[in-house]
Amino acid sequence: MHPTDSTEQLSPKGMSRKAFLKLTAGVALAAGFSPMLAGCSNNGRALRFKTINDILQELALIEVNQPVTMQQPWSLYKVLQHMAQSMEYSMTGYPQMDSAAMQAIAKLAFNTFKAQGYMSHDLGAVVPGAPEIPADGPVEESMLRFRNAASDFQNFTGVLFPHFSYGNLSYADWELAHAFHAADHFSSITYTTV
Repeated sequence: MHPTDSTEQLSPKGMSRKAFLKLTAGVALAAGFSPMLAGCSNNGRALRFKTINDILQELALIEVNQPVTMQQPWSLYKVLQHMAQSMEYSMTGYPQMDSAAMQAIAKLAFNTFKAQGYMSHDLGAVVPGAPEIPADGPVEESMLRFRNAASDFQNFTGVLFPHFSYGNLSYADWELAHAFHAADHFSSITYTTV
């Protein structure tokens, strides 16, 4: 193994990064995070986003290639409202937080997502404590809300609030969290390019 291979870098306690990630995944699986670590919850598209701009590019494709096929439990309206809601809460604070113990485990899962470059989660899971989003509504309204939330996030200069499950995140990690979240949802939306 080449000494600069990041998968074999040693941690301060002498464990390789690869071994640590395997251990992290095992802890998360044992704690009930198996759906998040089982792979991307998509139907073959396997989108990978790293930035808000990546999200917005795919949103533009979804917008011009209507109608779309939803291979997840929610309508396009509800998915976009949900993602906007999550992005807004990163700037205003979540209505309900997981326990410190659950956050510690979820943070390990998030670090695994970062290492693999994507996340997988229950596509029907709501933001805890958030107002219920209607099952359907005007897609144009949800696209506008989501674009506004993305723009607000990109221009945000304040201190971001902790994620309800991952806890405190840097701006860069928050952007990854939003990007991974959107990629997982958008991977289960298909359309025919016109």
